[in-house]
Amino acid sequence: MMRAPETATRGGWKLVLVCAVLLLGACRDSGTASGTALYVTTEFDPTLLLTQVRVWGEVQEGAPFGPHVLPEQPVRVLSSGESLRVLLEDGVTNGVHAKVYVEGLRDGNVVAQGESTVQLRDGYEVDVKMRLEASSPDTFCLGCSGCCKDGVCTPSSRTACGTGGNTCVTCDPQRTDSCDARGVCVCGSNPACSDLTVDRCVGGQCKCGSSGPCAQGQECVDGTCRCTTNSCSGCCSGNTCEPGNAKDKCGKDGGACRKCSKSCNADRSCT
Repeated sequence: MMRAPETATRGGWKLVLVCAVLLLGACRDSGTASGTALYVTTEFDPTLLLTQVRVWGEVQEGAPFGPHVLPEQPVRVLSSGESLRVLLEDGVTNGVHAKVYVEGLRDGNVVAQGESTVQLRDGYEVDVKMRLEASSPDTFCLGCSGCCKDGVCTPSSRTACGTGGNTCVTCDPQRTDSCDARGVCVCGSNPACSDLTVDRCVGGQCKCGSSGPCAQGQECVDGTCRCTTNSCSGCCSGNTCEPGNAKDKCGKDGGACRKCSKSCNADRSCT
C-alpha cells in the first residue's frame, strides 16, 4: 500500500517525495501534485550507493528554494532513474528560468552532484533530467571486487589497479606490464621495476634499456648504466664504482676517483 507523499515547505515552495519514496514515473499521475512544478529524474552509477538526495535551487527573479534532504531518513539504497517533484508557488512567470541542484548522499556525506537549468511554464510540470556525477574520488566502494575510481567500482587493470573496493592506482607503463590478482602492479611475475639498476619492464623482465639490470654501484639513467652519486658510496672511475680507499682511486659519495700523491686516508681523502 502506498503511503501519503512526504513533503517539505520552504517559503511557498514545496518538495514532494512522490509516493513517499523516490519512485519512477509510475506515480506521476497519482494526483499528489498540481500546478507549476519540476519533475526531477536523477540518474547515477548504482555503485555510488546513494541513500538520500539534497535538493535546492533558485528561480530567476524569485526566491530560492531548499535545501531539503529526501527521504528524511536513509532507509534504503536509491536506484538510478528515480524521481522527485518540486512544487512551485503559484503565479510563476512563463519563460523564467530555474536552476536546480541535487546532491547524492551516502551515510550523510556528499558523494555525487548535478545541476540543471530549465525554463518554467505557469501551471505546467516541467521535466528535469539530471546526471549525478561522483563529486570527488572515493577511497572505497562497498561490495566491489575490483577497485574504486571516482566513486565507481572498476574492473582491475593496469590503468586501474586494485581489489576489494580500494582506491584504483595507475601502474607505471614504463616499469610494469600488468596488475596481478592481488591488485598489485607487477612486471611479469616479478615486482614492479623500482630498483635503481633498472628503468623499464620489457617482456615481463626488469631491464636497463635493452640490457639486463646494472651492476652493483651503478644506476640506470636513460637506458644506460652509470656510476652516480645515488648509486656509489665510494668513487666513480668512469661508470665503475670503486671502494674509494686506494691511493690511485680515492674518493667518496660518487665523486670522480682521484689519484693521491702519497696515500688515501681513512676518510677517503688524499694526502
